Parts: sequence; C-alpha cells; structure tokens
Amino acid sequence: MHLRDRTFGWICAVGVLLGAFPAGGTASAADAYPARPIRIIVPFPPGAITDAMSRKLATELGKVIDQAIVVENKPGAATVIGTQAVKSAPADGYTVLFQLSSLATNVYLLRQPGYSLPDFKPVAMLGQSAMVLIASKKFSSLPDLVVYGKANPAELNCSGTGDGVATVIGSRLKQAAGIDWALINYKGGAEAVQAVMTGDVDFSLPTQAAPLIYANPDKLNVLAITSKKRVEFLPDVPTFAELGYPAIDAQTWFGLFVRSETPPAVIDKLKSALADVLRLPSMQEEFRKLRISPYEGALDDVPARLEQELVDFTREAKKFGIEPQ
Repeated sequence: MHLRDRTFGWICAVGVLLGAFPAGGTASAADAYPARPIRIIVPFPPGAITDAMSRKLATELGKVIDQAIVVENKPGAATVIGTQAVKSAPADGYTVLFQLSSLATNVYLLRQPGYSLPDFKPVAMLGQSAMVLIASKKFSSLPDLVVYGKANPAELNCSGTGDGVATVIGSRLKQAAGIDWALINYKGGAEAVQAVMTGDVDFSLPTQAAPLIYANPDKLNVLAITSKKRVEFLPDVPTFAELGYPAIDAQTWFGLFVRSETPPAVIDKLKSALADVLRLPSMQEEFRKLRISPYEGALDDVPARLEQELVDFTREAKKFGIEPQ
C-alpha cells in the first residue's frame, strides 16, 4: 500500500471516530449528570421566604439525585446580581437560578438588566403567592390607612425591595385611593417587613408567605391581600376587591431556571428529578408550612407566560409613569 493510501485510510478512520465522539461525548456527559454538586443561586438575602424554600428543596433534591446541592445567596440590584451570575455560569445544569416575577419585570425596569427572557429555561415551578398589605399597629384597616393618607398628604411611607409587581400594585392603589407616599427600598423582604414592625415605615407589600408576618402578629396588621379570593393561610384578611379595589389583583410565583443553552438531556434529567421532589408529601407539607400556594399552570407554558407578563407589566408601568432606571 502506498504511503498516500495508508494516510488516506488513517484519516478516514480518525474521521469516523471523531464523527462519533461529539454525539457520544454529549450523551456520556448527560448520562453522568449530575456528577458533582449543583448550585442554586438565590438572588435574595438570607432570612427571606426564598431562602427557606430553596434550602428545603436542596435537601430533598440532594436525596433524590444522590448529590450535594449548595444554596448561594447573591442579593442585590433587585435580583439582577444573582440572575447575571447564572447567565455567566457554564450552561451545564450545575448552576440553577431561583427566581420570582422579577425575572420578567426587571427586563423593563432596568435599561441594562444583562439578560433577556430567552436566556433561561424553566425546570420547575415551585408555587405561587399573593402579596399582602401589612401596616404598623396604628392602622387597623385599609380604610384607616386611606383616611390618614388623605388627611396627611405626603406623610405616608412604604418599604419595598424594588420589586416590579409590588411597585405596580402600589401605583394602582395610589390612583384608586387618591393618596401618595414615599417609597423606601431595602435589600430584602425581611428588612422591609422589619421596618414596618419597628414603625420606621407605615406599610409594605410583601408576599403572603413572608415569615415575619406570622411570627410577629403583635407588631403589625395585615390589611388586605392581592389574590382574587381569600387564601387559607390568612382566612380573616379581605381581598382588595372586597374592600372596593377590584383592579388590585396580582400573584407572584417561585421557579427554578437554567441557561437555555443547557443540553436538553440534562434539562430533562433535572426536570424529572425536581418533579419527583415536588411530589413528595414531605415537600408539599413543608411548602404549606411556609404558606406557599400550589402553582397554577403547566411548566411548558412558563416561557409564554413570562413574555406576556413582561408585555402586561410594561404597559402598566408606562401607564403609571414608571420609567426604566
């Protein structure tokens, strides 16, 4: 055999092997997943309901996949710091983002959020929650708060976290009730609630699951909830609609996401494992204890829902004069 023929044959053999390896290598990586610890990035500070949810989830998921799950709190910039950390991580399924509706609203609220909605794919929807209007003890009802606000223009203040949904709810209430207030943003939901408890601010709009609400009933009052109907965790709290504000109706959700470029086989494995975890009676009971309502909807519909949330939020934000920062 001539040298040229031997060389050609060698090249063909190598070509066949290399042609097989990309698919085989990818399949092998997917088959081995997860081969090392997985990180869940929580873009909120410790002490928030998101922290409690993610740590319980990490414990149960670790048992199902027989791998360590590490929760990392990366708060700041209205959840953008943590979200960008996941966007910058390798798309291999080993870095998971825990997010709320702020994933969508920040795309409008920030001129440079550093990501777009198609950058992420959902792997689990953990639950949902309405927001509640909590107030310092000097206000026993929403009418009390409104009467005070009208009698004392510009004296009310409200604690927040820069969350877009709460901002729109507040704007709706301002318009419907004819009152105004100063917004004071804090790093996290726990600090925002504590500011109400200490009397540093008059009221706030955290989620129904905010743990400090239930731990300190003597230091604050829950005046209204943004759900269509009363929730089982706060049966005595009226909806805004019951109190004459039907336009105030909103829910936030809790979900897990990975980068969209993550191999489909890895995403499928993670989805399956998380679905198994969420079906566990112990997990469902824990979320009930944390006062998280079941998510209403299908996982496959989440990308379309996020795009619609962004469209709706952008329209409302512009209506109320909320401009990107």
